Amino acid sequence: MILENLARKGDFVRRELSRCVAAMCPGVVRVEYHCHDEGDLLNELALIRCADGVTRRVDVTGLGLLETTNAVLKGVTQEAAG
Repeated sequence: MILENLARKGDFVRRELSRCVAAMCPGVVRVEYHCHDEGDLLNELALIRCADGVTRRVDVTGLGLLETTNAVLKGVTQEAAG
């Protein structure tokens, strides 16, 4: 069940969320999802790839789809402000 949820979350981030964020924010090329199993720890990252080569890492470990969306949008707005 956990693996199914991770696969669903990865698909959502790479497809729907990535397209939406790229459409809303011209400087964003795509959003990627990476899941790393480090033994006892499972780390989930969303990478925001920007046209200028900047990559912003957002920790989305254990977050649901809505929470992941909010975290990525926060990451995008921090990048734009910073």
